[in-house]
Amino acid sequence: MKKLKNDKGFIVSVTAIITAVILGIMALFFSKSIALNVTSSANNYSSSQARWSAISGMEHTIYKLVVGLDDIAGFYPFYNGNITVDTLTINPVSGAIRFMSKGMHSSSKRIFALTALPLDADSLLEEGFEDDEGFLYDPGGVGPGPRYWGLSCAGEIPNGILPQYVLTGADSCFFFGTKVQNNSNLVFEPMGTNGEGDYELKLSLAAGVDKPIPVAQSDFQTGDFLEFTINGILVERWEGISAGGGQPMYPTVGNATQILTPEFQDFTFNLTDILGELDTIQLNIEGKTNRSNKYLGIEGISLIGLGGWEIVSGSYIEI
Repeated sequence: MKKLKNDKGFIVSVTAIITAVILGIMALFFSKSIALNVTSSANNYSSSQARWSAISGMEHTIYKLVVGLDDIAGFYPFYNGNITVDTLTINPVSGAIRFMSKGMHSSSKRIFALTALPLDADSLLEEGFEDDEGFLYDPGGVGPGPRYWGLSCAGEIPNGILPQYVLTGADSCFFFGTKVQNNSNLVFEPMGTNGEGDYELKLSLAAGVDKPIPVAQSDFQTGDFLEFTINGILVERWEGISAGGGQPMYPTVGNATQILTPEFQDFTFNLTDILGELDTIQLNIEGKTNRSNKYLGIEGISLIGLGGWEIVSGSYIEI
């Protein structure tokens, strides 16, 4: 009798072993590939977090430059990373200062560095109305009827009288209007700037009805106003809000919060914050009232450049 060998079991076993080896190799390859991708993603995330931490530190530094130099340097937590801001050097001659913001996350570090140069403050206008140079007012002298818009100094007294009860605290020479006709205005010559830093305008203003009773000294009505513009742009306008009178003049634009009172008070405006960078500044003031005993006073005006900081160089480093 002839015997036949059964090799099927052997063949099946070899195939299973080969398949298992191939699957094992594939699993090892993919596990390593996944591990590499996870590591790469983690490194990219860590690098990105370190970069944004460094940027945030520099934003903090620039903000401090704007509001003042106190407490810039320090160590700050940011998300799950950290920021270190260093004040490295100050040039004793130029005043230039170098800042470094280091962002750290896991093993990643990023550094931003800036060098800033201080800008000098400058004064463009200091007007106390001692004379009539540098500005024009229109109309001058007595207009139609008992109207006037001009100076109270140099012998020019509107209608021959000065206010007795309001606009107190003014110097002997100041600008004001009584029963100011429409379009009466005070215009200053254009003033050039260096285009850098902030420019701050300060106005000393008052508005009052010349009556002995204090509660009646703010009886303004709709149509009475005092406003000023910079380069033709309205910055603030105070106006009566009562058709029948009996109310002070309120700011209507929003760049001031104080009402005009019978006594002089200072109003300060950062023109750069309101209007942006300015190469030239021209100030125009206009007012109108409907009675000769209503006074709009402008005692003094100043316009100064606050200085600031100019970024002169910068760098970015990956560690």
